[in-house]
Amino acid sequence: MITRRQFLQATAALALVPMLPHDTIGATSLHTRPSWPTFRKSTSYPAFLRAVGAMRANKNSTSPASWAYWTSVHGTFCPHHKPYFLAWHRGFLARFEAQLRKAAGSSSLVLPYWDYYYDPILPTEFQDPSSPLYLAGRTGKDVSGALSMTPFGNSLINLPRGYPYAFEPAVETAPHNPVHNLIGGAMDNVAISPRDPIFWLHHANIDRLWDAWVRAGAGRHMPSKTSSYWSGSFNYGAAVSGVARLTTYAPSNLGYRYDNSTLPTGGYGYGMQAAASAQLPAIQDAFAQPLPAQGPSLGGVGGLALGPRSTRIRIPLSADGRDRVRSLVTRAPQATSGSALQIVLDGVDVTGAGTRGGYFYKLLLNLPSGGLAQPEQTYLVGTLGPFEVSVARHAKAMAMGAGGHMAMQGPARITLPALDVLSRIWPAPLDALTLSFVRVDAGRPQAADAMTIERLWFEAAA
Repeated sequence: MITRRQFLQATAALALVPMLPHDTIGATSLHTRPSWPTFRKSTSYPAFLRAVGAMRANKNSTSPASWAYWTSVHGTFCPHHKPYFLAWHRGFLARFEAQLRKAAGSSSLVLPYWDYYYDPILPTEFQDPSSPLYLAGRTGKDVSGALSMTPFGNSLINLPRGYPYAFEPAVETAPHNPVHNLIGGAMDNVAISPRDPIFWLHHANIDRLWDAWVRAGAGRHMPSKTSSYWSGSFNYGAAVSGVARLTTYAPSNLGYRYDNSTLPTGGYGYGMQAAASAQLPAIQDAFAQPLPAQGPSLGGVGGLALGPRSTRIRIPLSADGRDRVRSLVTRAPQATSGSALQIVLDGVDVTGAGTRGGYFYKLLLNLPSGGLAQPEQTYLVGTLGPFEVSVARHAKAMAMGAGGHMAMQGPARITLPALDVLSRIWPAPLDALTLSFVRVDAGRPQAADAMTIERLWFEAAA
């Protein structure tokens, strides 16, 4: 696999090669991205297969004409669990789509999207070994367990990660991350996930859901176009022109729209997910050694193995910790950041049995033991699977720079904001905090442990 340094050095030599089109489009030239079932029946489908096949056959990873180039760009620059997750990927898809058109020799070719809220089963064309859309190593094909309606609730009125009641982290938590986990194979590793052709339809759908969130109104809003949030640009390698952040404000700025930009309200996929979430799953209590509260920690435990069964642990809090939690929860939402109280998972690793994916865990805070008092999504603080571990490793590797590839192996640290969830279930008793790891599988689970956590704790921001 090409390293980050090799990729940057090799693509720098292509800086004088003519770039892909800049962000100038005709006022009436918007392309329409359709759903997969519609696209599959269109005259563009053969051109799409031809383009995918040609790009996958091209082994020059420093050329945008190769599939590997785009995998390397994603592994080098993509922001996951960080601000601009949505905006960076919007520009990424647009630049990739332009290259697809060149490979197909078709100026009208567009990226379709996979609407798994309507049909959560991997399209059959991606399961055919003779097709360029097939990739060996996938574990699952049913992603109904990934679906969540949390991002579309009327309470999520802000866009950016780091703001209270924000859409971006919610949609990344689910459905984005769990879809990667349930498909498995290359999809459950952020460094190589674009190798799988379904990656592109998955992210086109995430981009569509962002557009739908904006169009839904009801108080939902983006940062102002004059905000410093939109200053700067996104990098997609030296061989492809960058995209100004402000250009990603709307799909039309990049020359496209969707045939359906409405929020999910039903469909076969969501119906399956809703039925699965209607009952509290069987959860076994697990013992973990309490850790002393020190520094920013309000209390924690050490040593936890996650296997095929759902697990619940109790996190003891110090008296000061309980007071701190109550103080944060009862403040006005505008007065506190969404990450003012967070759960830290440290020393997280994936076992040999867990590396193939096809599963993830929903992390639910203070889930009632006697039954659901509110919808399950009320208690959701995050998801955990091989993909989230790869994201944490990837972030560490990018921060380390040269030699950071070593960070792509070994245990990781993952932080999850908890304040919004506790605010939603307030005034439920907060003297004891419990964290449930609810297992979700794309198929039959393996019997062995899939993940281990060295220690976890609740932490209040300074």
